[in-house]
Amino acid sequence: SETKKDHTIFTDTSDTAKKITTADPKTSGGSLYFLFKSIGLGYTTVTTKIDNEILNSSSNALLLREKTTLVTNYTDLAFGIGENYTLMWGAGVLAGGKLDTTLNYSEEPDETVLHKNLSGHSLFLMLGHHGFGFETLLGFRTNYIKADLEDSLSTAKKKKAAGSISYESSGLRFTTNQVQLGIGVTF
Repeated sequence: SETKKDHTIFTDTSDTAKKITTADPKTSGGSLYFLFKSIGLGYTTVTTKIDNEILNSSSNALLLREKTTLVTNYTDLAFGIGENYTLMWGAGVLAGGKLDTTLNYSEEPDETVLHKNLSGHSLFLMLGHHGFGFETLLGFRTNYIKADLEDSLSTAKKKKAAGSISYESSGLRFTTNQVQLGIGVTF
């Protein structure tokens, strides 16, 4: 889940009455860890999708549609203790990813606003129960992401200057939280 109530980046500022349809962000991903005794390394990838649509309330004409896809890849350092019940905790650093926002305006062609910088880190905690050769895992992960949009030549920047759309800044900050479920294999 996201910490912000309004997950959209761009908003329409025209004077027309509008109907806003915003879906909750959809997050998916996976992790792989190798632990040797009590220390290990891991790799995590998380994809977050945000959709927003703003329509004219009287004519249902499209004013602005935003589709944002945020893909983040983390390199993790993990520590673990325990035998029958295990506790694993750690931190990760953002090792790559991308942020793509596709904007569709009522009178302009679609536009993709790319990022020029993506950085961040994460913290996680996992609990495990050892079974017959494998371990069931339950965890929680929080990712902190900072992105800078490349909007220097974009229609979005021109529309912002004209006052027809708005966004807080080209520097964005996201915090995502995930509940993690998994299986560990002992060998």
